[in-house]
Amino acid sequence: MGYTASGLDQKLNKAGWGIAARNSSGELAGAWARPTEGCAEVQVEEALAIREAMVLAKQMGWRNAELESDCKHVVDKINAREEEVSIAIIQLDIWRMMKEFDQCCFSYTRRSNNYVSHYLAKFAITLIDVAEWKFSFPAWLLELAQADLQEQLL
Repeated sequence: MGYTASGLDQKLNKAGWGIAARNSSGELAGAWARPTEGCAEVQVEEALAIREAMVLAKQMGWRNAELESDCKHVVDKINAREEEVSIAIIQLDIWRMMKEFDQCCFSYTRRSNNYVSHYLAKFAITLIDVAEWKFSFPAWLLELAQADLQEQLL
């Protein structure tokens, strides 16, 4: 299961993507905070974050990807296979990459269920290079992930 989020800072003209991956038990399996130069509209940044999560899942060798985002419009457009002008090229990449997984699906989740990714996206804006955690996680990240998991159980 993967969660994505994007954050924008118009004043700095920067964006950041936050990606958190969980295993089937809901435990954190990876986390990434990726800064980007420039700042597109929210839907574009979210679509790019989803595509990046798929690339990372492939790099990690994962065969199943359940991607969740708190950007309902983007998730709906991906699932409906409806091209959205602002993200059409990204959608084509996403649809092509879906075939590389045994299972790949997309769903909308409330931000309260996606806080760890949202926090990572905001954190990414402050970074110069990518921050990633794959096997060992700082306490603050584990606490955020646990809070998300508890919110989902409610």
